[in-house]
Amino acid sequence: MSYSNDADQDFIRQAMPAFISEAAEQIEAIETLLLELEEQPDDRELLDSLFRCAHTVKGSAGIFGLNRVVEFTHHVETLLDKMREGDIALTPVISTLLLQCNDQIKFLVDTAADESADTPEQKADRADLVMQLNALTDHAAPEPVAPAQDASPAPATGVQTWTISARFGADTFRNGMDPLSIARYLSTMGRVVSVRCGSETVPPLLNLNPESCYLSFYMELETASTRDDIEGAFSFVLDDCELDVVAPETAGQKLARAIDEMPETPRLGDMLVSVGAVSQDKLDQVLSTQQQTRGMPTVGKPKIGDLLEAQAGVAPEVVAAALGKQQKIRDNAPSEERYIRVQADRLDAVINLLGELVIAGAGATLLARESHDVALTEANLYMNGLIEEIRNGTLGLRMVPVGETFSRFRRVVRDTASSLGKEVNFEIVGGDAELDKSMVEKIADPLMHLVRNSLDHGLETPQERLASGKSAAGKLTLSAQHETGAILIRIEDDGRGINRERVLQRAWNRGLVEQGVVPSDNDINMLIFEPGFSTAEQVTNLSGRGVGMDVVRRNIEALRGTLRLTSNPGQGLQVDIRLPLTLAIIDGFLVGVGKSKFVLPLESVVEVIESGGQHVKVDASGRHCLELRGAVLPVVRLRTLYTVESSHTERVSVVVVNSQRGQYGIEVEVLLGQQQTVIKPLGRLFKTLRGISGSSILGSGEVALILDVTSLGELVTGDVTVGGTVVEIN
Repeated sequence: MSYSNDADQDFIRQAMPAFISEAAEQIEAIETLLLELEEQPDDRELLDSLFRCAHTVKGSAGIFGLNRVVEFTHHVETLLDKMREGDIALTPVISTLLLQCNDQIKFLVDTAADESADTPEQKADRADLVMQLNALTDHAAPEPVAPAQDASPAPATGVQTWTISARFGADTFRNGMDPLSIARYLSTMGRVVSVRCGSETVPPLLNLNPESCYLSFYMELETASTRDDIEGAFSFVLDDCELDVVAPETAGQKLARAIDEMPETPRLGDMLVSVGAVSQDKLDQVLSTQQQTRGMPTVGKPKIGDLLEAQAGVAPEVVAAALGKQQKIRDNAPSEERYIRVQADRLDAVINLLGELVIAGAGATLLARESHDVALTEANLYMNGLIEEIRNGTLGLRMVPVGETFSRFRRVVRDTASSLGKEVNFEIVGGDAELDKSMVEKIADPLMHLVRNSLDHGLETPQERLASGKSAAGKLTLSAQHETGAILIRIEDDGRGINRERVLQRAWNRGLVEQGVVPSDNDINMLIFEPGFSTAEQVTNLSGRGVGMDVVRRNIEALRGTLRLTSNPGQGLQVDIRLPLTLAIIDGFLVGVGKSKFVLPLESVVEVIESGGQHVKVDASGRHCLELRGAVLPVVRLRTLYTVESSHTERVSVVVVNSQRGQYGIEVEVLLGQQQTVIKPLGRLFKTLRGISGSSILGSGEVALILDVTSLGELVTGDVTVGGTVVEIN
């Protein structure tokens, strides 16, 4: 690839990242549209969108001189065009071919700046794909013989006026051809109405090469000859000539062209009156007839276009042109949604500064309260309100629908199921639920492992499913929904579930569980997330090495998320992932125990009970509980759980919170109220501390620990194994 000067090279170098980014979006859209088209093969809108995406990639690549992308995408575009015309129907084989072609386009775009990455193997694969594409397009059904432009309504022997445009190549003279002799020959076929010589390609006199041809002409020829006769005059120069022979326009075609060229007029009737297709009186009669049908049901009500054809005698092609013009006006109308691209690191920097602003605002509020200055306190309250609005707006910029990530798995499910010989119905639910973009990127890989695990280990082959009374095709559902201050992502299949006996036996053999000890069903299920654990009998390209599931758990826990399995042997497996909506700033409820401060996510707080220590009782199992409206409420004492030094005040409060396993109480000594909380990660030493998800810096400079409501809930509901030891709540 070569460019004329350094300025061009600088432009290409600066603009190339933007091209690659936009091309990647188009390539991803092509894959999504292809998978949707497999389910809705008759959807013309999907097919048109697919063609536009491929055409956009090709056109953009052409601007940057990426000939490899242009040449290959052109073959794909040709096949898609044949599909749009109805010559080729989408089949599973063609869909697979197009997906493979899309992968090849992605490779070519990714290696646009490094052509050396295009190995001989890649070139051979690409040549094979081109051969398959050409085989399909070459053997496509012939186009239906519609009223062609040269099939004028005039008789074959009648005289018609043809428009001829001929642009000759530079080597025309060198190849022994004379354009003027062709023009003279055309004049013998009829009467030349007009002729004009084109001079747009003629260079300045100093640069003119007398051996090169710069000629082009535009002629109107009145003749009884056919299109083939006219094109035959150029038969010896076709390789050096760009030729257009346009048939005479019918009256309807002239009106249609006039409509297409006219300024934007949104009303259908006004268009037709402007070009003379219908008189104003006739239009008024048609509109009057339509007015009389207003009370009719929508199904039986005649359309304005049908009335114009039936009552005013407007040709169908003219009505179609007016309707097309009307649709084009709607499509070209400026969209209310406008977008701007912002680099992710710039947005992250803004959010980090926002976090510092929240901390500074909390400090200013604390000083204002201590000063007892009413005006200063009110000013700080107003400022904190603005900070909260800025916080919500800024964090909203990073919220994206998880459906964008979910849609990537359609291809994974399709290809994996095909390689395993399984039939799978893949369903996405709740894709419009939003999550922080940084979390979406980090959750993609764990979801990939879980989806592949369901396909490989969970779902049975069609033969096995039929033998067990199930349908041949398995069902895999990926869903998302908002819960209190969090998002729940669920991967669910109707396969065989977890074989607990095999998992337990493998755990005994590997020493993960002491021989003869049988943990609870939930603990057995969670063993599949142990490092190196696998129940596969043999290693495949998908699984068997025990690598992946432990990474899934580690990545989810790093996002302050929780993982839970629900297995129904023979019926299927459900994997629930709960994640906080954002990793940056939350609304918190600040409490104190002794000199320590703790923050609870405000969304999880239900109510606060003022109770003396005597109201919290100890049940037979040694756990603390409290009677609340006739029900027993489990209670966690933070001073006992974390060995916090405290004066053991008689008057304490119990904060009732919601968790995954239901409501429970947290006993605290001081209620410090609501405040915005900037989440800071814990150091390595405290990452394994159960019940704590992070820390925050208060306005006073103190550090408060952020409580993980879900983890605390698990501690309340039973004995929990942590690092091989059993933790008891006292």
